[in-house]
Amino acid sequence: MRNIFFLSLLLFFLGCDGEVFKKIEDKSKIGAKIDTIEIAASDSFSYKASESFLKEQGFLVDKSDYKLRVEHRDYAKTCNNPLSKTSSDYNYDGLVAITLFYKNEKVYTSFRDFRGDVNKELFIDLIDVMVEDLKIKK
Repeated sequence: MRNIFFLSLLLFFLGCDGEVFKKIEDKSKIGAKIDTIEIAASDSFSYKASESFLKEQGFLVDKSDYKLRVEHRDYAKTCNNPLSKTSSDYNYDGLVAITLFYKNEKVYTSFRDFRGDVNKELFIDLIDVMVEDLKIKK
C-alpha cells in the first residue's frame, strides 16, 4: 500500500509543468503602487490572457511607465536545428515568460516550461506570483 502511494505521488509530479523560475531585478520596486500596466505581448493569445487577468485583479491596462512583456514559445515551431530535433529529449512543449519593466528598466522576470497546449492559467500563475513577490499595491 505504501509503495502504491509513493508511486502515485511520483507519477503525479512527473506529469507537472516545469518549475517556475523568477527573479526580482529591482528590489526598490517591492511594495510599489501600480494602478496601470501596459502589456507588450508576443501574440494575441498571450495579450488577451494577461489582459483579462490583470483587469480582474483591478489593474487598468493602458499606457504606463510599467510595462509587462508576456510571451510564449512553442518549441516544436521555433526549433529548426535538425541535430537538436533528432538528439534532444523534448520533455516540454513550450515556454511562457513575463518581464515587468519600469521606465525600460527590468524589475521582475519569471518563466516556466510547460507540456501540452499553452493556456491562460500558465500566464495567470506567473502574473499572480509576480504580484505577490513584489507586494504590488493597487
